[in-house]
Amino acid sequence: MSRNGRARIWWYALGALLVVAVAFFAVRGCAFMPWNGSGEGIGVRVTVSRDFGGEVLKDVSVEVRDSSSAMQALQEVAVVETSYGGGFIDAVNGLVSGYEGGAESGEKKDWFFYVNGQMADVGAGEYLPREGDRLVFDYHCWEYAMFTPTLVGCFPEPFVNGYREPPESCAVVYAPAWEGEAQELERALGDAGAAACEPRELEEGWRPSEGEYAIVIGTVSELEAAPFFAEANGHASRLGMYAFFQDGDMVIVDARGDEARRLGSGAGLVEGVGPRLGDGESALVVTGTDPGGLRAALGLLLDGGGEGVRPILAVAALAGEGRIEVPAAREE
Repeated sequence: MSRNGRARIWWYALGALLVVAVAFFAVRGCAFMPWNGSGEGIGVRVTVSRDFGGEVLKDVSVEVRDSSSAMQALQEVAVVETSYGGGFIDAVNGLVSGYEGGAESGEKKDWFFYVNGQMADVGAGEYLPREGDRLVFDYHCWEYAMFTPTLVGCFPEPFVNGYREPPESCAVVYAPAWEGEAQELERALGDAGAAACEPRELEEGWRPSEGEYAIVIGTVSELEAAPFFAEANGHASRLGMYAFFQDGDMVIVDARGDEARRLGSGAGLVEGVGPRLGDGESALVVTGTDPGGLRAALGLLLDGGGEGVRPILAVAALAGEGRIEVPAAREE
C-alpha cells in the first residue's frame, strides 16, 4: 500500500473516532468532561414515568459528578431530545411532548420534573442534584392543571431531603381525635431520617410556618378550622388538586379534569395542598369524609414507601375497597 493510501485510511479512522465521540457527548452531555466537576461522584435515583406515575418506564440509581445537572443524570439512563438551548425536554426515549392522539382530540402532554417529590421551579438543566436526591421525570397531560407540586408516591422523600436542601423542621398537626395517629406518623418520619418533629394539636386558624414541612391529619369537618385547607379546596385546579371535597363527598377527576369518581362515606385522601412544602402555604393532608376513610388513607401512606413505588400525585382510599390512584380513570 502506498504512503498516500495509508494516510487516507488513517484520516478515515480518525474521522470515525471523532463521530463516535461527538455522538457520545451529545447523548451523555458534558458530565464527564474534566473541567466539569471536581471528580467526586454523588448517587441519585432517576425515575422516568408517564401519566402521573401510572407507568414507570425507568427507575434506576446512578452516580454522576457532583457538578452534573439533573438533565445530565437523565441522559445517563435515557436518550433525551431537547430544545431552547438544551433546557427544555422534547422527548425521552422517543416519547415526545405534544398532542397524544392528534391535535384536535388528543391530550396535550409534556415532561415535568420533580425533586424528592416536589415540582422543580427551574429546568432540569439548571438544577444541580445533591447526594440521595430522587429525580422524577413524568410525562403527563396538563389540560386541567399545569402545576402539580407534590407527588405523594415519593413519601417520605419531601420530609427527608426536601427541595434543594433538607427541611429545617417538620410538623405533624392533628385534630384532637388523632393524637395517636400523629405520633405514629412522627415515628415513621424519624425512622426514615427526617428532621425531628413533634406532633401538635390543630388550632383554629392554623397555617403552616415558613420553612416548615407539615402533615395535617383530620376529617374534612375537623379541618375546617384550618382556613388554608378550605381555601385550597376551593381552588383545586389552580393548585393541581385532582381530588377535592364538595357537598360532603370526595370528588376525583381524571387527567383532563372531568369527574371520574364521587365517593361518600368511608372515603379517604392523601394529597399535597398548596404550591410547595416549606413555603408557608402548603402541607401534606391526610383526611377523609369520616374516621373510617381517614384511617384507610393513613394506612396507605404508612404502607406505601420503599423501592419500586410509583411517583403518583395523590392516593385515595375507600374503606373496604382499598387504594385509588389520583387522577382516576372514569368508571364505566
